[in-house]
Amino acid sequence: MQQFDVVILGAGFGGSLTALLLDRIGLSVALVDRGTHPRFAIGESSTPAAGYLLQSLAAQYDLPQFEAFCKYGSWQQSHPDIGCGVKRGFSYFAHTPHQPFQAQPAHGSELLVTANLSDTLADTHWYRADVDHWFARQVAASGILYQDQTEVELQHNHPGWQIQGTRFGERIDLQANFLIDATGAAGIVARTLGIEAETEFKTHSSAIFGHFRNVAPWQTILDGQGISREDYPFNSDHSALHHVLDEGWMWQLRFNNGITSTGFVLDGETGQHSWETMLDRYPSIKAQFAEAECVAPVDGLQTTGRLQRGWKECAGPDWALLPHTAGFIDPLHSTGIAHTLCGIERLVTILEQHTGQGTLTEALANYSDSLQVERTLIDTLVACCYRSRHDFERFRLSTLFYFAAATSYEHLRFHEQQRPWLLCADDERFRQAVTDWYELVSREDHRADQKTDWLQTARELLAPWDRVGLFEPAVPHMYYYTAAPEAEPR
Repeated sequence: MQQFDVVILGAGFGGSLTALLLDRIGLSVALVDRGTHPRFAIGESSTPAAGYLLQSLAAQYDLPQFEAFCKYGSWQQSHPDIGCGVKRGFSYFAHTPHQPFQAQPAHGSELLVTANLSDTLADTHWYRADVDHWFARQVAASGILYQDQTEVELQHNHPGWQIQGTRFGERIDLQANFLIDATGAAGIVARTLGIEAETEFKTHSSAIFGHFRNVAPWQTILDGQGISREDYPFNSDHSALHHVLDEGWMWQLRFNNGITSTGFVLDGETGQHSWETMLDRYPSIKAQFAEAECVAPVDGLQTTGRLQRGWKECAGPDWALLPHTAGFIDPLHSTGIAHTLCGIERLVTILEQHTGQGTLTEALANYSDSLQVERTLIDTLVACCYRSRHDFERFRLSTLFYFAAATSYEHLRFHEQQRPWLLCADDERFRQAVTDWYELVSREDHRADQKTDWLQTARELLAPWDRVGLFEPAVPHMYYYTAAPEAEPR
């Protein structure tokens, strides 16, 4: 039997990075995973906040090998063999069923929001099979005990844990003072403890997704239809590309290895909406997939039930869930990587500062609360967009609540040296502003809608957090730069 300060279950990038950070602060750590790398994983779109957080963690804990992954240029220079995509920002295109995509006056069916000044400084799409594998290899190279392909059973000793399992027929027996669950939807620790699942969400979506080769670039479809891209601040294929649809939306993330991550996210259950029926409804998107083939997962496209999940407790005196295990809402705003890194930073700081001090339980209770408040804010931000999607101007205004949150977080974190919760979720006034907007866009009284000045209402609600001129783009719907300059990493 081997004794550890901390055992981490799950060797995705979050579990692996947490193991390395805890090792750096002097705790004995083991990392256990039931699978092996490389493997298919979804959730690939990074953001400025994610890049800044990873850079900060690499500097604070002396892990310089991770700094290259913070920006596209340094990634390509240092690790051209690890799959990656360039992400200049977010792009959105509104479609009408059974009609080719049509540009509207003043870009009324388009929205491009720039996060970075150049491809070199751009954010990235993480080809997770490569990235997670590289992170796990860093754990193995550091001398931390890393056991993959290991099925485990847990016993809670109040306090402490016994982790028993088998690997290639051999018995594994570990003891841990503290257990971290990085298993995502599996949620093995929460299930073992009988934690109650969260079931109340404003968003209700499901997905059909996979990795494809030979997806035609969206810009070639636009060119073929004679739609001008002259006002675009960047190549829309170098972004988290969103097709906004009657049924929900579609994401497209391009990697430099020829693979495109793509999926339909539908409002409600997938039901009668198959991949083929969705393509048939949107001819311009169908044209992108004329030559495409699904290459992962190995058994073909993956269909989910309801995406929203969560636990009502996310930490206890001797255990904690990482954010993606604590819950998930929807990929619409690309919050996954940043949320994981934000939670890792918070949890490692707690374990470093409070272990053995008699204050650990209270600090972990605050950590649990923070994850649930962040999850609720993300849920409300996403639900606003779903409620608004049939009116693209209203949808655009709903996205501005996310962009106000993201840019305010960047400013507070990297200019004022504060550590706010993700997307300023610890700002009660901001949460209330988002809730007020959600209630407005959720109304079914269309007569009231006609009396609402949506632009002015959004402007007034967001005024305290509009640091980058969200309501005054030089070209309608085209944002040439939104990140605060002082937050740009060197």
